Amino acid sequence: MQAELNLLLSKGNPESFKKKEFLIRQGETSDKVYFIREGVTRHFLITPGGDEKTIRLSTEGAFFYSSIVSYFRAEPSYIYCQCLTDCEFLFWPKNDIERLFASDKELAEFRNQQHINFILQKHKKEIALLTRNAEERYRQFCEEKLSLFNRIPHHIIASYLDITPETLSRLRSRKS
Repeated sequence: MQAELNLLLSKGNPESFKKKEFLIRQGETSDKVYFIREGVTRHFLITPGGDEKTIRLSTEGAFFYSSIVSYFRAEPSYIYCQCLTDCEFLFWPKNDIERLFASDKELAEFRNQQHINFILQKHKKEIALLTRNAEERYRQFCEEKLSLFNRIPHHIIASYLDITPETLSRLRSRKS
């Protein structure tokens, strides 16, 4: 898969975003695939009550769609994708990358593996939200993404874990 990754990366277009800039806002249509060379992004939505709920965090080495539903259905996004740090990306316009995947069986298999990884990560998070308490979700986050505590605001981590910032603070102080 390394050869496929290198081929794909060689065909990407560089793009930079500053901290707090958006790759997509609710209502816009996604037409790019991204790879993070440097930085952290989040996908989030705003609830009817006005709360932000972070549904995904992406870091270096991740491929992602600014809005996967919007990308594949060509409809306005219901989520936002925002940079939490200054970010360096490679991106591919939808038409270009779809042509690449259609023309190369190995690249198509690479894409398929990326989709499987995305589905498995999403499923794991959904199951954790349904079956684990706040402390267990916090411990799992620390095992998998501990370095993010030094890189992004803690209220966003709390949102990702579906807990209040106060609960996150209590959990962190217990661990010390």
